[in-house]
Amino acid sequence: MKFTQLKNSLNDGESSSIYLLEGEDDYFKHKSLKLIIDKFLSEPTFNYAEFDGNGLDMSALTASLSAVPLMSEKRITAVKNFYPTKDVLRGDFKNFLENPPSDEILIISNDKASEPLKKFTSVTVVDCGKEDASVLSRWVIGECGKNSVTTDRQTAELICEYCLCDMTRIETETEKLIDYAGKGGVITAETVELLVNRDNEYKIYEMTDCIGKRRNSAAIEIIKEMLSKGETAQRITVSIYNYFRRLLHIAISDKSDKELSELFGVKEYAVKKTREQAKMFRKKSLKFAVDFLSDSDYKVKSGVTDADENMWLSFFEIVNKA
Repeated sequence: MKFTQLKNSLNDGESSSIYLLEGEDDYFKHKSLKLIIDKFLSEPTFNYAEFDGNGLDMSALTASLSAVPLMSEKRITAVKNFYPTKDVLRGDFKNFLENPPSDEILIISNDKASEPLKKFTSVTVVDCGKEDASVLSRWVIGECGKNSVTTDRQTAELICEYCLCDMTRIETETEKLIDYAGKGGVITAETVELLVNRDNEYKIYEMTDCIGKRRNSAAIEIIKEMLSKGETAQRITVSIYNYFRRLLHIAISDKSDKELSELFGVKEYAVKKTREQAKMFRKKSLKFAVDFLSDSDYKVKSGVTDADENMWLSFFEIVNKA
Protein backbone atom coordinates (compact mmCIF):
# COMPACT_ATOMS: atom_id res chain seq x y z
CA MET A 1 0.00 0.00 0.00
CA LYS A 2 1.00 3.63 -0.47
CA PHE A 3 1.28 6.24 2.31
CA THR A 4 -2.20 7.60 1.52
CA GLN A 5 -3.66 4.09 1.71
CA LEU A 6 -2.00 3.56 5.10
CA LYS A 7 -3.61 6.76 6.34
CA ASN A 8 -7.03 5.66 5.12
CA SER A 9 -6.70 2.15 6.57
CA LEU A 10 -5.78 3.51 10.01
CA ASN A 11 -8.73 5.92 9.87
CA ASP A 12 -10.97 2.97 9.03
CA GLY A 13 -9.81 1.14 12.16
CA GLU A 14 -7.59 -1.37 10.38
CA SER A 15 -4.26 -2.38 11.88
CA SER A 16 -1.32 -4.70 11.34
CA SER A 17 1.16 -6.19 13.79
CA ILE A 18 4.13 -5.63 11.47
CA TYR A 19 4.67 -2.71 9.10
CA LEU A 20 7.54 -2.64 6.61
CA LEU A 21 8.10 0.97 5.49
CA GLU A 22 10.10 0.57 2.31
CA GLY A 23 11.47 3.22 -0.04
CA GLU A 24 13.87 6.12 -0.49
CA ASP A 25 11.61 8.99 0.57
CA ASP A 26 12.36 9.76 4.24
CA TYR A 27 9.35 12.09 4.46
CA PHE A 28 6.86 9.28 3.79
CA LYS A 29 8.65 6.91 6.17
CA HIS A 30 8.69 9.51 8.95
CA LYS A 31 5.03 10.42 8.41
CA SER A 32 4.01 6.73 8.29
CA LEU A 33 5.78 6.07 11.58
CA LYS A 34 4.11 9.08 13.20
CA LEU A 35 0.67 8.04 11.94
CA ILE A 36 0.99 4.60 13.51
CA ILE A 37 2.36 5.94 16.80
CA ASP A 38 -0.37 8.59 17.08
CA LYS A 39 -3.03 6.00 16.31
CA PHE A 40 -2.07 3.35 18.83
CA LEU A 41 0.07 4.86 21.60
CA SER A 42 -1.47 6.89 24.40
CA GLU A 43 1.78 6.79 26.39
CA PRO A 44 4.72 6.75 23.91
CA THR A 45 7.25 7.37 26.69
CA PHE A 46 6.61 3.93 28.18
CA ASN A 47 5.59 2.02 25.07
CA TYR A 48 7.98 2.95 22.28
CA ALA A 49 11.48 1.62 21.61
CA GLU A 50 13.71 2.35 18.63
CA PHE A 51 16.68 0.35 17.32
CA ASP A 52 19.23 0.67 14.52
CA GLY A 53 19.58 -2.39 12.32
CA ASN A 54 23.33 -1.91 12.01
CA GLY A 55 24.93 -4.08 14.70
CA LEU A 56 21.52 -4.86 16.17
CA ASP A 57 21.40 -6.96 19.34
CA MET A 58 18.63 -9.42 18.49
CA SER A 59 18.11 -10.34 22.13
CA ALA A 60 17.32 -6.69 22.92
CA LEU A 61 14.91 -6.55 19.98
CA THR A 62 13.04 -9.71 20.94
CA ALA A 63 12.88 -8.50 24.56
CA SER A 64 11.23 -5.28 23.41
CA LEU A 65 8.78 -7.24 21.25
CA SER A 66 7.70 -9.31 24.26
CA ALA A 67 7.29 -6.40 26.69
CA VAL A 68 3.80 -5.63 28.01
CA PRO A 69 2.16 -2.27 27.07
CA LEU A 70 1.79 0.19 29.95
CA MET A 71 -1.36 2.36 30.00
CA SER A 72 -1.66 1.98 26.24
CA GLU A 73 -3.55 -0.18 23.75
CA LYS A 74 -0.35 -1.38 22.17
CA ARG A 75 3.44 -1.21 22.37
CA ILE A 76 5.54 -0.24 19.34
CA THR A 77 9.09 -1.27 18.49
CA ALA A 78 10.73 0.46 15.51
CA VAL A 79 13.87 -0.66 13.67
CA LYS A 80 15.68 1.37 11.00
CA ASN A 81 17.84 -0.15 8.26
CA PHE A 82 17.06 -3.73 9.19
CA TYR A 83 17.77 -6.39 6.54
CA PRO A 84 17.64 -9.74 8.38
CA THR A 85 19.53 -12.74 7.01
CA LYS A 86 18.28 -16.32 7.10
CA ASP A 87 20.15 -16.86 10.36
CA VAL A 88 18.27 -13.95 11.96
CA LEU A 89 14.89 -15.17 10.71
CA ARG A 90 14.66 -18.05 13.14
CA GLY A 91 14.06 -18.72 16.82
CA ASP A 92 12.12 -16.17 18.87
CA PHE A 93 12.12 -13.55 16.11
CA LYS A 94 10.70 -16.00 13.57
CA ASN A 95 8.02 -16.97 16.09
CA PHE A 96 7.09 -13.30 16.45
CA LEU A 97 6.84 -12.85 12.67
CA GLU A 98 4.65 -15.93 12.33
CA ASN A 99 2.45 -15.28 15.38
CA PRO A 100 2.74 -11.64 16.49
CA PRO A 101 0.92 -10.77 19.76
CA SER A 102 -2.14 -8.58 19.30
CA ASP A 103 -0.79 -5.88 21.63
CA GLU A 104 2.62 -5.52 19.87
CA ILE A 105 3.52 -3.61 16.70
CA LEU A 106 6.86 -3.88 14.90
CA ILE A 107 7.74 -1.12 12.40
CA ILE A 108 10.72 -1.68 10.11
CA SER A 109 11.92 1.34 8.12
CA ASN A 110 14.21 0.51 5.18
CA ASP A 111 15.53 2.39 2.17
CA LYS A 112 15.85 -0.79 0.11
CA ALA A 113 13.72 -3.87 -0.37
CA SER A 114 13.92 -6.81 2.03
CA GLU A 115 12.36 -9.77 0.26
CA PRO A 116 12.82 -12.26 3.15
CA LEU A 117 10.54 -10.14 5.37
CA LYS A 118 7.82 -9.99 2.73
CA LYS A 119 7.43 -13.77 2.80
CA PHE A 120 5.65 -13.54 6.15
CA THR A 121 1.90 -12.98 5.80
CA SER A 122 1.84 -10.85 8.96
CA VAL A 123 3.97 -8.15 7.27
CA THR A 124 2.18 -5.17 5.74
CA VAL A 125 4.38 -3.35 3.21
CA VAL A 126 4.02 0.43 2.92
CA ASP A 127 5.57 1.80 -0.28
CA CYS A 128 7.54 4.91 0.70
CA GLY A 129 9.22 5.43 -2.65
CA LYS A 130 9.19 8.74 -4.45
CA GLU A 131 6.03 9.84 -6.20
CA ASP A 132 5.77 11.62 -9.55
CA ALA A 133 5.44 15.38 -9.73
CA SER A 134 1.88 14.94 -11.02
CA VAL A 135 0.95 13.21 -7.73
CA LEU A 136 2.94 15.43 -5.36
CA SER A 137 1.61 18.60 -6.96
CA ARG A 138 -1.80 17.80 -5.49
CA TRP A 139 -0.25 17.97 -2.02
CA VAL A 140 1.30 21.37 -2.84
CA ILE A 141 -2.04 22.72 -4.05
CA GLY A 142 -3.76 21.35 -0.95
CA GLU A 143 -1.25 23.00 1.40
CA CYS A 144 -1.67 26.29 -0.43
CA GLY A 145 -5.44 26.03 -0.11
CA LYS A 146 -5.19 25.43 3.66
CA ASN A 147 -3.30 28.70 3.95
CA SER A 148 -5.59 30.74 1.65
CA VAL A 149 -2.96 30.84 -1.09
CA THR A 150 -3.64 29.81 -4.68
CA THR A 151 -1.47 28.24 -7.35
CA ASP A 152 -2.08 26.22 -10.50
CA ARG A 153 -1.19 22.62 -11.30
CA GLN A 154 1.67 23.53 -13.63
CA THR A 155 3.35 25.74 -11.01
CA ALA A 156 2.90 23.10 -8.31
CA GLU A 157 4.56 20.51 -10.56
CA LEU A 158 7.43 22.95 -11.19
CA ILE A 159 8.08 23.14 -7.43
CA CYS A 160 8.19 19.34 -7.27
CA GLU A 161 10.52 19.06 -10.26
CA TYR A 162 12.93 21.66 -8.86
CA CYS A 163 13.05 19.64 -5.63
CA LEU A 164 13.61 16.36 -7.54
CA CYS A 165 10.31 15.14 -6.04
CA ASP A 166 11.88 14.93 -2.59
CA MET A 167 8.97 15.51 -0.20
CA THR A 168 11.14 16.91 2.58
CA ARG A 169 12.38 19.65 0.25
CA ILE A 170 8.94 20.15 -1.28
CA GLU A 171 7.45 20.71 2.17
CA THR A 172 10.16 23.25 3.08
CA GLU A 173 9.98 25.14 -0.21
CA THR A 174 6.15 25.18 -0.21
CA GLU A 175 6.11 26.68 3.30
CA LYS A 176 8.56 29.34 2.14
CA LEU A 177 6.46 30.18 -0.91
CA ILE A 178 3.25 30.34 1.14
CA ASP A 179 4.88 32.74 3.61
CA TYR A 180 6.10 34.90 0.73
CA ALA A 181 2.71 35.00 -1.02
CA GLY A 182 0.77 35.76 2.17
CA LYS A 183 -2.90 35.09 2.86
CA GLY A 184 -4.92 35.65 -0.30
CA GLY A 185 -1.77 35.65 -2.43
CA VAL A 186 -0.85 33.69 -5.54
CA ILE A 187 2.22 31.51 -6.18
CA THR A 188 3.27 31.81 -9.83
CA ALA A 189 6.02 30.21 -11.90
CA GLU A 190 7.92 33.50 -11.59
CA THR A 191 7.73 33.23 -7.79
CA VAL A 192 9.10 29.70 -7.93
CA GLU A 193 11.96 30.80 -10.19
CA LEU A 194 12.78 33.59 -7.74
CA LEU A 195 12.66 31.66 -4.47
CA VAL A 196 13.20 27.94 -5.06
CA ASN A 197 16.80 26.83 -5.43
CA ARG A 198 17.06 24.14 -8.06
CA ASP A 199 19.14 21.16 -7.04
CA ASN A 200 22.41 20.96 -9.00
CA GLU A 201 21.43 17.50 -10.19
CA TYR A 202 18.21 18.99 -11.54
CA LYS A 203 20.16 21.73 -13.34
CA ILE A 204 22.30 19.11 -15.08
CA TYR A 205 19.12 17.19 -15.95
CA GLU A 206 17.57 20.40 -17.26
CA MET A 207 20.65 21.29 -19.31
CA THR A 208 20.78 17.77 -20.81
CA ASP A 209 17.09 17.98 -21.64
CA CYS A 210 17.73 21.21 -23.53
CA ILE A 211 20.54 19.58 -25.52
CA GLY A 212 18.32 16.61 -26.36
CA LYS A 213 15.60 18.98 -27.58
CA ARG A 214 18.15 21.07 -29.54
CA ARG A 215 17.56 24.12 -27.33
CA ASN A 216 21.26 24.86 -27.09
CA SER A 217 20.95 28.53 -26.12
CA ALA A 218 18.85 27.55 -23.09
CA ALA A 219 21.44 24.93 -22.13
CA ILE A 220 24.19 27.56 -22.27
CA GLU A 221 22.19 29.86 -19.98
CA ILE A 222 21.88 27.07 -17.40
CA ILE A 223 25.64 26.57 -17.37
CA LYS A 224 26.18 30.32 -17.03
CA GLU A 225 23.75 30.37 -14.10
CA MET A 226 25.64 27.58 -12.35
CA LEU A 227 28.92 29.46 -12.85
CA SER A 228 27.40 32.68 -11.50
CA LYS A 229 26.33 30.85 -8.34
CA GLY A 230 29.79 29.58 -7.49
CA GLU A 231 30.08 26.30 -9.36
CA THR A 232 33.51 25.81 -10.92
CA ALA A 233 33.98 24.78 -14.54
CA GLN A 234 35.73 21.60 -13.45
CA ARG A 235 32.87 20.52 -11.13
CA ILE A 236 30.34 21.22 -13.88
CA THR A 237 32.35 19.13 -16.35
CA VAL A 238 32.55 16.24 -13.88
CA SER A 239 28.82 16.50 -13.16
CA ILE A 240 28.02 16.41 -16.88
CA TYR A 241 30.35 13.42 -17.32
CA ASN A 242 28.69 11.49 -14.45
CA TYR A 243 25.25 12.27 -15.83
CA PHE A 244 26.04 11.22 -19.41
CA ARG A 245 27.68 8.06 -18.09
CA ARG A 246 24.41 7.29 -16.30
CA LEU A 247 22.48 8.04 -19.52
CA LEU A 248 24.66 5.60 -21.46
CA HIS A 249 24.39 2.81 -18.88
CA ILE A 250 20.62 3.20 -18.73
CA ALA A 251 20.35 3.29 -22.53
CA ILE A 252 22.20 -0.03 -22.96
CA SER A 253 21.00 -1.80 -19.81
CA ASP A 254 18.12 -4.25 -19.51
CA LYS A 255 17.95 -3.80 -15.72
CA SER A 256 14.88 -2.35 -13.99
CA ASP A 257 14.71 1.18 -12.59
CA LYS A 258 14.97 -0.27 -9.09
CA GLU A 259 18.09 -2.29 -9.91
CA LEU A 260 19.74 0.68 -11.61
CA SER A 261 18.96 3.01 -8.69
CA GLU A 262 20.84 0.63 -6.39
CA LEU A 263 23.70 0.32 -8.87
CA PHE A 264 24.16 4.10 -9.23
CA GLY A 265 23.28 4.99 -5.64
CA VAL A 266 20.54 7.41 -6.72
CA LYS A 267 16.81 7.64 -6.20
CA GLU A 268 14.60 5.41 -8.35
CA TYR A 269 12.71 8.49 -9.55
CA ALA A 270 15.99 9.93 -10.91
CA VAL A 271 16.54 6.75 -12.93
CA LYS A 272 13.04 6.98 -14.37
CA LYS A 273 13.57 10.58 -15.50
CA THR A 274 17.03 9.80 -16.87
CA ARG A 275 15.64 6.88 -18.88
CA GLU A 276 13.20 9.28 -20.54
CA GLN A 277 16.10 11.54 -21.50
CA ALA A 278 18.29 8.71 -22.76
CA LYS A 279 15.71 8.03 -25.48
CA MET A 280 16.44 11.49 -26.97
CA PHE A 281 20.03 10.50 -27.79
CA ARG A 282 21.59 7.89 -30.03
CA LYS A 283 23.65 5.36 -28.07
CA LYS A 284 26.60 6.23 -30.28
CA SER A 285 26.28 9.91 -29.26
CA LEU A 286 26.16 9.01 -25.58
CA LYS A 287 29.26 6.83 -25.92
CA PHE A 288 31.10 9.68 -27.65
CA ALA A 289 30.09 12.15 -24.90
CA VAL A 290 31.28 9.84 -22.10
CA ASP A 291 34.61 9.14 -23.79
CA PHE A 292 35.21 12.80 -24.66
CA LEU A 293 34.33 14.04 -21.17
CA SER A 294 36.53 11.42 -19.54
CA ASP A 295 39.44 12.47 -21.72
CA SER A 296 38.73 16.16 -21.03
CA ASP A 297 38.72 15.60 -17.28
CA TYR A 298 42.09 13.88 -17.52
CA LYS A 299 43.57 16.76 -19.57
CA VAL A 300 42.47 19.35 -16.99
CA LYS A 301 43.79 17.34 -14.05
CA SER A 302 47.11 16.80 -15.81
CA GLY A 303 47.42 20.51 -16.61
CA VAL A 304 47.17 20.13 -20.39
CA THR A 305 44.12 22.40 -20.80
CA ASP A 306 42.32 25.17 -18.90
CA ALA A 307 39.22 24.04 -16.96
CA ASP A 308 36.92 26.80 -18.22
CA GLU A 309 37.99 26.46 -21.86
CA ASN A 310 37.76 22.69 -21.59
CA MET A 311 34.21 22.83 -20.19
CA TRP A 312 32.88 24.89 -23.11
CA LEU A 313 34.77 22.77 -25.66
CA SER A 314 33.22 19.64 -24.17
CA PHE A 315 29.77 21.20 -24.25
CA PHE A 316 29.96 22.16 -27.94
CA GLU A 317 31.41 18.78 -28.94
CA ILE A 318 28.48 17.03 -27.21
CA VAL A 319 25.98 19.35 -28.87
CA ASN A 320 27.49 18.71 -32.32
CA LYS A 321 27.32 14.93 -31.85
CA ALA A 322 23.88 14.82 -30.21
